[in-house]
Amino acid sequence: MRHSPVQRHLTPFASHLLSPGKHDKLFSIREDGCWDQEEEDKSQLKKPCRQPPRQQRRGRRRRVRELRSLYLRFYKRTISLPFYWKIWGSLGGRRRRLGSRRRGGGGGSAGMVVGKAQRLGPMEEQSLANYMADEDAGSTFRLPNGFSPLPTESETILISNVCSIGTVDGAAPNGPHNQADLTPSPEKEVPAPALNEEHVACVQSILDQFLQTYGSLIPLGTEEVLEKLEDVFQLSFSTPARRAVVQHVIQSYQRLPGNNLMRSFRVTYKRHVLSMDDLGTLYGQNWLNDQVMNMYGDLVMDAVPEKVHFFNSFFYDKLRTKGYEGVKRWTKNVDIFSKRLLLIPIHLEVHWSLVCVDVSKQTITYFDSQRTLNRRCPKHIAKYLQAEAIKKERPEFESDWKGYFKMNVARQNNDSDCGAFVLQYCKFLALELPFTFGQQDMPKLRRQMYKELCHCRLTM
Repeated sequence: MRHSPVQRHLTPFASHLLSPGKHDKLFSIREDGCWDQEEEDKSQLKKPCRQPPRQQRRGRRRRVRELRSLYLRFYKRTISLPFYWKIWGSLGGRRRRLGSRRRGGGGGSAGMVVGKAQRLGPMEEQSLANYMADEDAGSTFRLPNGFSPLPTESETILISNVCSIGTVDGAAPNGPHNQADLTPSPEKEVPAPALNEEHVACVQSILDQFLQTYGSLIPLGTEEVLEKLEDVFQLSFSTPARRAVVQHVIQSYQRLPGNNLMRSFRVTYKRHVLSMDDLGTLYGQNWLNDQVMNMYGDLVMDAVPEKVHFFNSFFYDKLRTKGYEGVKRWTKNVDIFSKRLLLIPIHLEVHWSLVCVDVSKQTITYFDSQRTLNRRCPKHIAKYLQAEAIKKERPEFESDWKGYFKMNVARQNNDSDCGAFVLQYCKFLALELPFTFGQQDMPKLRRQMYKELCHCRLTM
């Protein structure tokens, strides 16, 4: 059911009051006067994939059948001549010479006759002819598969490239060795282990304390454990060997039953209560839920009191469906026009975005880590601000609102970090810091937000 606005005489949204910036896009509002759903940009829909023509598929199947039949023919021929077929690929040049000699003419042999009867190649015919000649001669040193016969007593065998290993004096090392020769030199000492038992015990105590503080090892980083070890022992643990051992100890500790997470762990702040299921949304590439978004927004608002107001994540959904009448009591005890910034998280189906209102400049900026141009959302916020100004009797805010789509912001490369980007937008905007984070920083920032929620304060 659609709802008409409360005030039909509101000044339309002015898009001509400020020229668009270099990276920002100015949006305007239609005078349709309705709080309807978001429009879908049908031009961005992708065309469905088309299957290849029937003729191409038919030709591909025919080629596959032909190749299969060719393989079967080769395999059938190699059953009777396994050795000759194995050496067939490495003697291509010799096959060509033998083939040209046979085409040029010459004396025949039994191998060639048999080869013609069995449709053998020139190399196979020659090898078969040699084998049959040896059979007729009755050689006693004949070997199968075409190997040459064993040498006779009059023949000599030449052995080259022989190297001997011995001492400096030339003695052969085949006899017994002295015990002094088997003793290792003093320079080759056995290396000390990367971590001793005291170091491993310290790592486990650090993990125990970490588990009690945060309820799980989700926000734990290897660098943090190495820094604490260096503070305790005053040694360097940044070598690859020690780092690998520390990581192995952490993984072994986490695999123990009961050390993965504490189900009874809770974080309470004002009216917010976060369970391990809520905090677990900050792990990996999970989607952040409303409890995490709202509590972190209150931490941002409390970090700069009297300057920033953070709206609940359900505010925009109620505004879109019920109109101003559905949310007019949400700011009953708050004067939003005395704030510097208004932060409004937007959740549409499976995506988080942010609307930031600069009250003094009367600008509405839309932040989206996927750079989606949602035109309905800023228009709804503009009409809400106009209606709120009329109710609070602030005529200077009843018109002249301008809106922008912020384009030069950090962009996500997956489908799960939109909520983390929105919370970082809120934090950096409230603290008046430039955006210095990107997609590569999200794993570290997720661990940092986990700790901030557990400590109930932001890390400045």
